[in-house]
Amino acid sequence: MKWVLMLICLLVFWVMLLSAVVDIPPMGSLKNPTNDYEVTKRYLERGKEEAACLNIVTTIVLNYRGYDTMGEVTVIFTALCGVLALLTREKRKTSFSVMDVSPVKSSLIVYTILRIIFPFILLFAIYIIAFGTISPGGGFQGGTIMAAAFIIYALVFGLLVGMRRIPLSLRVSIEGIAPFTFFIVGLIGLLSGVNFLTFMLPGLSPHYQHFLAKVMLDLLEVGIGVGGGAIFTSIFFSMHREERT
Repeated sequence: MKWVLMLICLLVFWVMLLSAVVDIPPMGSLKNPTNDYEVTKRYLERGKEEAACLNIVTTIVLNYRGYDTMGEVTVIFTALCGVLALLTREKRKTSFSVMDVSPVKSSLIVYTILRIIFPFILLFAIYIIAFGTISPGGGFQGGTIMAAAFIIYALVFGLLVGMRRIPLSLRVSIEGIAPFTFFIVGLIGLLSGVNFLTFMLPGLSPHYQHFLAKVMLDLLEVGIGVGGGAIFTSIFFSMHREERT
């Protein structure tokens, strides 16, 4: 019976996908929205006014296609859930890495240089996240840099020392902040009487409209950056370890 229900669900899903493919415009057609440049023209000419954002890439990612980006951060969070379902969390007393048990220690030069540049890598990640609305960068890029800093630290100093830098209790509390931020920002639009994830709210002057939209974009950037960085680090810690009893 379970297999029959599974096949029925797969068949319904296949029909839905097939119907969506049929509605897709022919590839290469000059009438496609991607080829008539109307969409691109609107992004370039009205993006700053409609999204209150100078960075056109951030305007597209977080405003015009905000639903798609919300799906992407959900996929990243789901990836962490999948890894944890297979490998579970690392444990301070039984989780080790190759660096923790290897008799060959890293070079003193590597130790020293990493200790010096580690704060600057984190500072650069914060800069990329904070200025994502006005310059190249954003939450995805800054979060990746942040995670790379902790991963490099764990590779050089070992898993146990890396876990002390960003403990499990802290990561657990911030891993879901990206989809949660989308939910909060989207809810502001609903409570104001417009659609979910609407940045321009009715009843406000243009000045406050742009200020509020910028604040909402900054919140999304911070949520994506901090949450994404924590998730990437947790996935690394879960996969880069050896269990000993």
